[in-house]
Amino acid sequence: MPDAADYVTMREEWLMNAVEGMRATFEERTGLTIPTVRIGVGFLTGGVRSSAGGQCFKRSLSADGVNEIIILVTVCDPVTVLSILGHELIHAALDNADGHTKKFLAAFKAMGYTGTAKSHAVTDQLETDYETLSAALGAYPGDEGLAFEMQKRKQTTRMIALVCPHCGYTVRTTRKWIAVGLPTCGAPGCGGTLTGADEEGDDA
Repeated sequence: MPDAADYVTMREEWLMNAVEGMRATFEERTGLTIPTVRIGVGFLTGGVRSSAGGQCFKRSLSADGVNEIIILVTVCDPVTVLSILGHELIHAALDNADGHTKKFLAAFKAMGYTGTAKSHAVTDQLETDYETLSAALGAYPGDEGLAFEMQKRKQTTRMIALVCPHCGYTVRTTRKWIAVGLPTCGAPGCGGTLTGADEEGDDA
């Protein structure tokens, strides 16, 4: 079985083959030319929680003047991948010059996309086109899915808020020091004893 690195390479090859497979239809429908592109799989600049499935970078950001496209690595359904890729190819053809506005939207609709311009929702016809292309390309490498566990930063210390009942002066400390004894208020002229109320916070 291929390892994770092999899957990434195989996916990138699949995606480049997909570009050639959709080139004629794309250019005929949109009137745009697909430029030289480089396609990778990974996480987007918005991170793993990004709601987008792909991202295109303009040529000026690449050392060799080539549009770079990233397809979110956790997307495994081949038709969905093709839908995202087609959307990003419109951006590449326009070199990201139009965002999701007039020129992009015209090509987006002409290609067979529907819904908001930021989506990759497709019409029935385009879905059929992508299903046919997917069948010709073969299975998307690793299409059983890649698992990623979202890990929260481990909080090793639970901080406790201590509040003066007289003036409201507040500090935070750990249970270790509360066990030694509750401190007196640090506000000038107060001197009351602080009382505790649980409150989570970051490690100091």
